[in-house]
Amino acid sequence: MEIVKYDYINSWIILGSVSDPRWWLLFVSIFFPWLIWWKVVDRSRLFEILSFGLFWAAMATWLDLLGTSYNMWSYPFKLNEHTTTLLPADVSVIPVMYMLLYQFSSTWKAYAFGSIFIAVILSFIFEPLFILFQMFELITWSHTESLVSFFLLAIITKAIFIFLRTNKK
Repeated sequence: MEIVKYDYINSWIILGSVSDPRWWLLFVSIFFPWLIWWKVVDRSRLFEILSFGLFWAAMATWLDLLGTSYNMWSYPFKLNEHTTTLLPADVSVIPVMYMLLYQFSSTWKAYAFGSIFIAVILSFIFEPLFILFQMFELITWSHTESLVSFFLLAIITKAIFIFLRTNKK
């Protein structure tokens, strides 16, 4: 039995698409939102806001895995071909957008309007752009379903965090 050594980094660079601008867009989108977030985050609420964002990242990743596993959508172009999800969006772009909303919205009304605004941006601007650049494909899912999902998850997440904040001992 022969053990095959797989040079992951070399394969990623040679077989990957690092020469494609889309790859660099995804790569930069992992770090850039977090840099912005770090500049504006309310340090006195750092744990709460970061926990909120990590909850979003976990939920976005889990729901993305479900969606791709059940062939509701797919990602023809990804940062890494060995993943089924769009990790830069799941762990960076989406959580940072909602963390900033959570931090800067002082009322439920402001948060709800901000959630609708972000859901519209993600569903009707980012998703169509990613389709245009052949980075995202809708199979049995729609932009409207994305809009509703983003909005509902935003409301549920805030409700969970308000409950946790008010019931801590």
